[in-house]
Amino acid sequence: MRCLVIHGSPRRGNTYDVLEKVILKLKDIENLDIEIIELRKENIPLCIGCFNCILKGEDRCPHRNNMESLIKKINEAEVLIFTSPVYSMQISGLMKNFIDHLSFNFHRPKFIGKKALVITTTAGAGHKNSANYLRDVLKYHGITEVITLPIAYRASTLNDKNLKLIDKQSGKFKSIIENKNIKNASFKQVMLYNFWRGMDKSEGMEADEKFYLENNRVYYDESKVNFIYKIFGNLAYKIIKK
Repeated sequence: MRCLVIHGSPRRGNTYDVLEKVILKLKDIENLDIEIIELRKENIPLCIGCFNCILKGEDRCPHRNNMESLIKKINEAEVLIFTSPVYSMQISGLMKNFIDHLSFNFHRPKFIGKKALVITTTAGAGHKNSANYLRDVLKYHGITEVITLPIAYRASTLNDKNLKLIDKQSGKFKSIIENKNIKNASFKQVMLYNFWRGMDKSEGMEADEKFYLENNRVYYDESKVNFIYKIFGNLAYKIIKK
């Protein structure tokens, strides 16, 4: 089982310290192969908001040479860990730039069946909001199970409260990894999927049209969907299609 860590700090400081403690908790999961990607080493140019990835496909991103191998690794991983320090009440610029390069997933969610953990650390405030932001992004990208671990790291060492939180959330994450079942898609995930499915022939949206032609169903087979959600999803699709 592959676990990919996307480390969004420009250094190995407090956030990396928390990550290492989480990894120790996960070490005894059978056949879990953990790879850490440090975004500072990837030299990804700033997203220029050209919309190519959304309209024409992620392979048309002007920075595809920097992103292709990373996207491939994410697609191949069953488990994801996203880490970020909090700068000015939000995630780091490194992590935000990386998320911006994954914007096509808002239209064509592809992280179905994966399980994720979000780690954020701060010396001040904003750690919970930043963790919730990354959680929401990953859910929009198709992940149904995301555990958050926001830590206020205000001293040279972690206090007992933080250590207990790390132990608790790591335990939750370990449990969902070991549980092979995939949590059902949420109502919001099903509705957004069908919104974009209905919009797939809008002018200029070549990538969406191709994607939903190949995935013309109420939701992915890999994720179970509540029967009522299916009804509302199909209804939304038909209304938007008209």
